[in-house]
Amino acid sequence: MGEWSKSIGEKGEKIVKFIFEDILNYNSLQENNSINCNRGTKHKDPSAKNNKTTHGIDGLVTYKCPLEDYTLDIGVISSKYIGGEYPNYPSTLFKSHIKDLAYTLECFNYSKEKSNLNQSFTGVNKTDIFGILVWLSNTSPINFSLASIVSNVQIENDLVFDKIILLDNNKVNFLYESIFRTKENFGVANVDFVYHNSGLNYTSIHENSFGKIFPLNYLYSDIIPLRIENGKDIELRIFINDDFSETQFSQILNFAKNFDHLNSIDKTVLYFKTYDYLTNDNSIKQMLSNFSTYVLNENLIVKKFPSDFRN
Repeated sequence: MGEWSKSIGEKGEKIVKFIFEDILNYNSLQENNSINCNRGTKHKDPSAKNNKTTHGIDGLVTYKCPLEDYTLDIGVISSKYIGGEYPNYPSTLFKSHIKDLAYTLECFNYSKEKSNLNQSFTGVNKTDIFGILVWLSNTSPINFSLASIVSNVQIENDLVFDKIILLDNNKVNFLYESIFRTKENFGVANVDFVYHNSGLNYTSIHENSFGKIFPLNYLYSDIIPLRIENGKDIELRIFINDDFSETQFSQILNFAKNFDHLNSIDKTVLYFKTYDYLTNDNSIKQMLSNFSTYVLNENLIVKKFPSDFRN
C-alpha cells in the first residue's frame, strides 16, 4: 500500500509539472516547498496531538500580471491525484481539500517566502494570490467535470483566502487539447497567449498584447485565445470548452473584437466541442450578415475539437 501511494503521488507531481511547465509555459515552477504555520492551533488536524507547524506546497508559480498593471500574481498549487475514479459523492472530500489549501494560503500570505517573491520583482505595488487545487483522477473519463458536481458546495465561513481555482480532468484536458496540441502543431515559438483589454492593463496592453505568460485568471474561463504565426499569416485561434450554438457563436465573434489591438490578424479560427458543417454552416452564414469583415472558410474557420475523421 505504501509503494502504491508513493507511485500515485509521484505521478501526480509529474502531471502537475507537465501542466504548468509544458502546457502553461511557466518557467518559474517551484516544487515541494514548505512554509511555517503561524496558526498552529486553528490549523491542526483534529486527530493530531500537537499543533500544526508547517504547510506543504506542491507547486508555486509567479509572474507580473499582463492583465493588471503593477501587479504580481502568485499561484499556490495543491495536488490531489487519485489512482481510481472520482468519488461518487465528492463534497466532503472536496471541502477537506479546500480547507487544507485555504489554511496554506492564510499562512503563505504572511510568510517569508511571499515577501521574498515580492522583493524579487520591480514595478509592483500589488500582489494577487491564487490557490490552485489540482484534483485529478487516473481512471475517470478525461472530460469528467468534477467542478460541475461541487459547484454548489458550501464551504466553511471562517476560511481566509481570496481565490481558489479547481483544475479537474475536464479543465486540464481542455488546456491540453487547446494549448499543448497547438504548440505541438506549430512550435512553441510560434504560439502566444492573447491578452484582452481588461481596463486595468493600460500600460501592459500597449507594450505586450500577447506573450508567453499564461494569466492564472484565464483558468476561470472556458475560452482560450491563442495567437499563431503560421508561415506568413497571423491567426487568432479561440478554443471554446462548450458546444456550438448560434448564441455562443455571436458572443465569441463579439469577444474577438477585443483583440483588434493586434492589428495583424489574417485569419480567425473558432473551435467548439461540437460542430458539424453540414448542419451549422447555413446558420453561421446568416449570422455573418452582422459581421461584415468575416467570410466563412476564408478569413473565418469554424471547427470541432478534438476533431474526428468526419470533421
